[in-house]
Amino acid sequence: MHLDSTLRRVSRAEELGIVFILAASLAGCVGSIDTGKPSPKGGPGDPPIGSPGPGPGGGGSSGITGPSACKADQIGTSPLRRLTKAQYDNTIKDLLGVDLKLSDDFSEDELAGSFAGNYFTPISESQYTQYGTAASHAAAKAVERLPQLIPCAAAADDACATQFIRQFGRRAYRRPLADDEVGRFQALYKTGKTDGGFTTGIALVTEAMLESPNFLYMVEGPGPLTQHQLAARLSYFLWNAPPDAKLSGLADAGQLRTPDDLEAEAKRMLSDPRAQAMMDDFHLRWLNLRNLDILQKDATKFPDFETWHPLMREEITRFTGYVFGPQGDGRLETLLTAPFTFANAELAKLYDVKVTGDWQKVDLDPTKRAGILTQSAFLATHGHEGSAPIFRGIAVREQLFCVDLPPPPPNADALFPPPSMTKTTRERLQMHRAAPQCASCHELMDTLGYAFESFDDIGRYRTTENGVAIDDSAKIVGTSDDDGEFKGPIELGKRLAKSKAVQQCVATQWFRYAMGRNETPLDQCTIDHVFARFKDSNFRIPDLLLALVESDGFRVRRPEEGSK
Repeated sequence: MHLDSTLRRVSRAEELGIVFILAASLAGCVGSIDTGKPSPKGGPGDPPIGSPGPGPGGGGSSGITGPSACKADQIGTSPLRRLTKAQYDNTIKDLLGVDLKLSDDFSEDELAGSFAGNYFTPISESQYTQYGTAASHAAAKAVERLPQLIPCAAAADDACATQFIRQFGRRAYRRPLADDEVGRFQALYKTGKTDGGFTTGIALVTEAMLESPNFLYMVEGPGPLTQHQLAARLSYFLWNAPPDAKLSGLADAGQLRTPDDLEAEAKRMLSDPRAQAMMDDFHLRWLNLRNLDILQKDATKFPDFETWHPLMREEITRFTGYVFGPQGDGRLETLLTAPFTFANAELAKLYDVKVTGDWQKVDLDPTKRAGILTQSAFLATHGHEGSAPIFRGIAVREQLFCVDLPPPPPNADALFPPPSMTKTTRERLQMHRAAPQCASCHELMDTLGYAFESFDDIGRYRTTENGVAIDDSAKIVGTSDDDGEFKGPIELGKRLAKSKAVQQCVATQWFRYAMGRNETPLDQCTIDHVFARFKDSNFRIPDLLLALVESDGFRVRRPEEGSK
């Protein structure tokens, strides 16, 4: 059901104030969009982007209290962000009670480093179409499920429509609607009702709301966030989903004003299963495992991979769920050095351990494996045949040390030694590093990646390659305080867990994930204070997350120059 034809037949639309110029409002979001293309349905009642909106309990003003560690000019600028694909789907599911997975047809999320950002470029023509089509499908489902969405649906009258506008709009916009917004949506409803009855009016309102920047964007600030903006930022960080009734109620009552308020609510939210989904998303993105589900290996060389592959993501989920759940200690050291994993009877074969039955915690040989970097997902994803030390070394260097490496030269492949049945990967890479144009970068990657040479391309432990004993001696170079030689993945995990550079990088990676953007020099104050609490907690990740949501950088949005 698409309602373009209805709108084309409504000649008095502009008089009623129900035509919304989407491009103009989006220009307000990012300060750069100016396509001149109007939304076909519009979003009546959209105030200038960034308007706080009304509402009880300080919804229209922040009222944030508590100590301020950073000055106003010590907070980095934050562009307004569109919802990520996961956030969009979770929000639609929350609104309608069904998982439509509409974002499957969307363009991929823009990345800020390893994490979704969605603020770099203006919305394209194709994205206009994608959002419009998704809104149309969602509106049709809303009409279908109207009795489940609002008790008065059977009445099918104007009073019920107004109730729907206020309730559905409150949840879609993550704040109460202003009276004038409600009035304009009522006018839009009546236009649809005249053309096709009660359900057409409801569908038209729903479609317009779901195409509005107030739905598609995280509308924040500028300045200290309002109670409802803070609730939305908190829920989309910890759950990748909109605020639930409890969090919305706290925002309505103005009870998210102090760091203590935020800490108490964040603790509740971290105990919710939705936080585990967020943890999954973070670790898959942080360790560059997003393509794990479509990973392929040579079936003739690795016939067991097809069986083990679907289990690798579940292993990550259960492992991080344990470490950061009520049974675990939540520490970075445990993440990187734990001598256990989770496996079922089939995946246990990869680890050469015996398991009877379904998924369970499994102790591993502590001389062979330690932590998430020796689990199957990381090793297989970065286990490119014949060059695994390069890609595993890059992953550690970039994701755990936060060091960006330059791209390879255009002729890099031509300089790489061909596969050999007599030489080991290490021997071939040492020949490669002998080339002057390759040496400087590969000294940073390969020598670190050699620590994983006791694992083949899908993560199985091995002691020989091409009949030659494995040499997993390695070294870290190019750091301020972590340089040195070591042997194997066990010692690597211990070094990484104790490294200040890695600890600071992990804090920075979580900052990037929480804020949906990369840090700037102005963010150093926030990051320093977050890191101090992280350190004081003996590097517990849950404490790091609490420090983030209480920080000035999280509670205040500083806009870019020239934008709102």
